[in-house]
Amino acid sequence: MNLRASAATAALLLVSAPLLGAGPAIPGLRASGTIVVLADIQGQPLNIGGNVALYHKGSLYRLDVLSLGFPGASGDLSALAATLIGPGGVSMLYDGASGGLTAWSNANRTYYSAETPRLTAAPAGTPSAPAAAGDPLAMLATVSGALRDVQSATIQMVGHSTVNGHPATNLDIQMKRQLPGKSPEDYHAQLALADDLNDFPVQITLRSVPASSGAFGGTMKLDLTSVQPDNPEDSLFAVPQGYTRVSSLAGVLRR
Repeated sequence: MNLRASAATAALLLVSAPLLGAGPAIPGLRASGTIVVLADIQGQPLNIGGNVALYHKGSLYRLDVLSLGFPGASGDLSALAATLIGPGGVSMLYDGASGGLTAWSNANRTYYSAETPRLTAAPAGTPSAPAAAGDPLAMLATVSGALRDVQSATIQMVGHSTVNGHPATNLDIQMKRQLPGKSPEDYHAQLALADDLNDFPVQITLRSVPASSGAFGGTMKLDLTSVQPDNPEDSLFAVPQGYTRVSSLAGVLRR
């Protein structure tokens, strides 16, 4: 799944709660948990798992991949995965207000941004990012650019359950996307929105079917097993000073 598709899917995930009448977004939080990816790369299955940390403030979401391994594989292969992300892990930032996606590596001191770079280290006294709009129509207008190539999308509430220790409302989201002259792509997401955390997702499962058999597809599951309200510093949502911009995500991971 490429970055534009990720932005479109993330936009649907973030807009879903306000559309269903959820309360005001919490001002900020920090969380930790796990991520598991069951990937299909050119017809070859690949399972990847790791530990993550997540920070949220206003319209900004930062996900840190702190460790990485291949469950069930040899120790040598998991050691290779640890080398891939390097000491300090890899960080990914999503801006819900602009749809922008940025990633950086603390080991390589490199970063990649999917739009004109605007994320630099925040100087002292810089005001924090504004909270996401509470008006569903305003939020839809904000994410329209990310949804440019989306052909259809549905959001359904499918029940209630307890997820990762929180009473949760469960959503099912489906999206079809097609670039001009390309085959259609399918995305299916399931979310558990914590009722006691102002409907913040404590579990996200995303399945993607690529346009061709040679493209990347598979299933990703994010579980936040520890979540607490917080007011993270603005500097957490900016590329650290002195990092070099690269032209691809591969450049962020290359060591």
